[in-house]
Amino acid sequence: MSFKKNLKILENIWSKTKGEGMTCPQCQGSLTMVQIEPIYDRESLYIPYKTVIECTSCSFRLVTESFTILGSVKNFDSHHVEIGSWAPSGSRVLSRYEHILSYDLLKDLAKTGELVEFLVVNNQVVQVIG
Repeated sequence: MSFKKNLKILENIWSKTKGEGMTCPQCQGSLTMVQIEPIYDRESLYIPYKTVIECTSCSFRLVTESFTILGSVKNFDSHHVEIGSWAPSGSRVLSRYEHILSYDLLKDLAKTGELVEFLVVNNQVVQVIG
């Protein structure tokens, strides 16, 4: 499966969930996501993990990479979000990613400055955790 097709499938999975459980694009069953092993990348500030997303009801399975960032929304528009966080070395960093989050959620997070964990899959912010 091509990278572009994988990304489109992932966008559809998260854009439909709106904070609920992930739904299989084939059978509408529940999806589970497991981060398996770290992928060492000297260029990345964060440690991405080989990640498997699979359905509990059918044969749907997708292998991708993901990581999380603990930070706050500094700026955003309809396509990108800037997250203020800390690098593993302890220095402050500002990261910019494409996202599929709701405008209202980003507006609230930017207003409060609340620290939250962002789930990044294939370099796209797909969900806020906690």
